[in-house]
Amino acid sequence: MEIRELAQGRYIHWGAYCSLYSGKTRSYLIKKGVEYVELNPSHPHFVEKVMPKLGYFCIPVLETPDGQIIQDSTDIIAYLEARHPAPAMLPEEKPLQAIAWLIHNYGTDGLFKPAMHYRWNYKETNYDFVIDEFTRGLVAPVQRETPEAKAQAVEFGKGMDAYLKELGVSASTVSVVEQSTEKLFDLLDDHFRRYPYLLGGRPSIADCGMMAPLYAHLGRDPHPAQLMKVKAPALYRWTETMNRAGLIDPELWHIEPEFFKADQLPESLMAILSLLCADFGPELSATVDAYHRWLCENPDLPAGAFVGLNGGKSLRQSLGPIAHQQQGATITRTAWADPLLTHQRVIDNVVAMDKAERRTYEQILGRAGGDSIRSIRFDRALTRKDYAAVLR
Repeated sequence: MEIRELAQGRYIHWGAYCSLYSGKTRSYLIKKGVEYVELNPSHPHFVEKVMPKLGYFCIPVLETPDGQIIQDSTDIIAYLEARHPAPAMLPEEKPLQAIAWLIHNYGTDGLFKPAMHYRWNYKETNYDFVIDEFTRGLVAPVQRETPEAKAQAVEFGKGMDAYLKELGVSASTVSVVEQSTEKLFDLLDDHFRRYPYLLGGRPSIADCGMMAPLYAHLGRDPHPAQLMKVKAPALYRWTETMNRAGLIDPELWHIEPEFFKADQLPESLMAILSLLCADFGPELSATVDAYHRWLCENPDLPAGAFVGLNGGKSLRQSLGPIAHQQQGATITRTAWADPLLTHQRVIDNVVAMDKAERRTYEQILGRAGGDSIRSIRFDRALTRKDYAAVLR
């Protein structure tokens, strides 16, 4: 079918159910109530029209009814939030907005390690499922039964598996990653037994950011999905809720569909924030340090210059190796520009606060042990342009 016949004037969400970041944007579209059609990148239109604009393969991608192409899951959300203000997926209170972006960043980038670990280090359970998912998502229907189709999926899987080394997931750090994940599952399960969403009675970008790792990888791949069902059934139910239209939760219908008040956050959410600060805070700070080292080595770059060691755009713009602490162990990994772009939104939000709002935000992070996150500022601001991280 031709692309216009499939889309019928709606947004096209180029994604796949096995795709980590597609889970984030799909849940946003569903909860936002935006009309869309989802297509896999196996459609020839993606290869012929979308990829040449991007310069590399990546999903999800949003194609608008008038032909605009938005790549990067965070940019897709920001684009749609500006054009479809209701129902709001960002709280009105600026301190809670900053917390929403912080949790979103934790899910989108901070939990990339467990997502990739539980997919690729449990091949005896996951591999056949994942390769079949890749085959059906990447290869056109008429070619899926050929040996070449599976070979293409296997080769794609090798590229994904290779991320483990860049993320610092090795024999010496696997126990640390699993320890963090088990703690997170416990805390999220406790929270979702009390509240339908992370920030109260309505979904937000915080939920969508967390759906990235917690759905496609941890909530669908056979090994971690079984672990989640057994150890954290309320968390698993939340992944289902986030893929269902409407705001009212069928189990927690007594919770008003409103966000928490910034100065009245429940202990179940504060416990999640404390783990975020303990595990993601050092990684984020080390990434900022790598960025500042790169700036010192490139002091005269103009606005619009690509951020990263290779001086160009790519799916992952590298800032070199970093080491950070997590659960008492040292993890050595590659730093990327992606979490900095999202944290720029946190910083911009804080800059826009008045004194009382900033005091509330700082008190929240102080209670959660997030002083290092609270103090992060960039020597030069970042933004995205032409599908890449660039200097403002």
